[in-house]
Amino acid sequence: MTHSIFSSTNRAHRRTTGRALLLLLVLVLAACAFAARTVSAHASLVEATPQQDAKLAEGPAAVELRFSERLDSAEARLRVLDDQSKSVASAKPERFDQGKGLRMALPKLGEGHYTVTYDVISADGHPVSGAYVFTVGNPPPLPDASQLDPHAQIGHGGHNHGGGQDLTTQTFLLYASRIAYYAGLLALSGLLLWSAQRGTSPIVREVREGAIRTFSKYTTLAIIAYVVFQMANLTQGEPFSEWGRILTDTTIGRLYAAELLLALAAPLLSGLGLAGRLFWAAVALFIEAWSGHAAAFSPIAYTVGLDFVHLLAASAWGGGLALLLLVWRKERPEAGRFALVFSKWALVSFLLLWVTGTLSTLVFLPTLDYLWYTPWGKWLLVKAGLSLLVVAAAFLIRLRLRRGDLPRGFLLKTDFGLLAGIVFCVGILTYQNPLPANEPLSYHEMGTDMHVTLRISPNAPGDNNFTLKVWLPEASGAPKSIELRLRPLDRKDVGAIEVPIVPVEDKGLDDFPEYTKYAFEAKGPYLAFRGKWEAEVRVVDAKGEELKPRSTSFRIY
Repeated sequence: MTHSIFSSTNRAHRRTTGRALLLLLVLVLAACAFAARTVSAHASLVEATPQQDAKLAEGPAAVELRFSERLDSAEARLRVLDDQSKSVASAKPERFDQGKGLRMALPKLGEGHYTVTYDVISADGHPVSGAYVFTVGNPPPLPDASQLDPHAQIGHGGHNHGGGQDLTTQTFLLYASRIAYYAGLLALSGLLLWSAQRGTSPIVREVREGAIRTFSKYTTLAIIAYVVFQMANLTQGEPFSEWGRILTDTTIGRLYAAELLLALAAPLLSGLGLAGRLFWAAVALFIEAWSGHAAAFSPIAYTVGLDFVHLLAASAWGGGLALLLLVWRKERPEAGRFALVFSKWALVSFLLLWVTGTLSTLVFLPTLDYLWYTPWGKWLLVKAGLSLLVVAAAFLIRLRLRRGDLPRGFLLKTDFGLLAGIVFCVGILTYQNPLPANEPLSYHEMGTDMHVTLRISPNAPGDNNFTLKVWLPEASGAPKSIELRLRPLDRKDVGAIEVPIVPVEDKGLDDFPEYTKYAFEAKGPYLAFRGKWEAEVRVVDAKGEELKPRSTSFRIY
């Protein structure tokens, strides 16, 4: 009887324990189901207007994004960036569709690639961010290094035009002829400009006319040498008949032909009146402005105009300084009187040089950081440093003049030496490129779980070709997903852009034993603006596990 009582008690205990375990299991399953519903409730972008990769004839009136779930009312950022990564709209995003949508009005957009970037938080507190690109019109490529190559401008490619690091005889002659030409152009043009000075003393007039006769002959030889060496460089490996085609059929060749005509007319300048002299100087400086880097940027009237004023100011300063030094050598008291006049115009010229030089640099370069990326920028910084020393020398000269003392020969020679150093820098940086050259990206990484190859060409702002290859172990099976994402590292406020890669058949001889290759391609403006970028490859294998992402960073200019 006792045994029966204990048996009943044990059975009751087991039933109670079983019910408790069953209840616990039900609670766990309910919690999992609730968690799954919570995860699936995270907001995701389901519709965008304009759509990703849209090509529009005209800019849209607004951008609209619709998400799968309601968004947090306090946290929602939406921006549209142009190809300079600058925001094009100042309007605040508006909510619609019961808090699931964001709309932002846009101003009239010109041709270009535009990046829509969003950063929102769903009602459950989950952050969601991303970006995509759409295009308005048929935007031309942004200016790059190739557009500033004189060989490309005449239909030749692949030649070295003096921009390399190795100093050969050819590059030495190019640099030397350019420096000699530039010195003659500034000195002669400046002396011709100083012909307009009224009330000039007989001594200053005599020295000036003698200098014009001397520099006219020098400049004639310098222009001829410069054009000959430049043409020889442009036509290396080509028959001599190519000279005629370039001089008559290309813009840069016609400018060289005009310079040769000016060279032939230079010896006649001493016999011309003021109008003829000023006309020669204006044409010579305009040709130089048109044949420089300024002609490759837009608006061309603005960029060439800046360069022309820059050259005009440099001529007035350089020619006046040369004249002052020559007068000082002939008669010191007269040099003191002329120095008072020159110092005023030198200050105006110097201010114009800094203003026009700064504005031109801002046109050439997207940011001032680019000054450190190329030899052109570094030589420009040296030139700026020398010009600051010119300010110091001019201040000391002006200080002596105010005290009624004659300028010291040491200061005048120092000032002239600094001018020569600036001319030397200009002769060097003329053959350098303001913009760094973009190179196609070729990235490859090996690993036990995955091999990756990514190629981007031309790897420049705008349309690019993307080729992605991923090798996975045969035993792992086909992956569930492979993604390529691009993220601008300079802009932490811009979301990742997912490149819509599509599978392609690849017959390249780049197989690896016991690995299966998966190849993809894409084409589009997913690198929409300059800067430092990161490309990231994300793979989810057949088991649903995400492999360690592979990434590489690079800069496009």
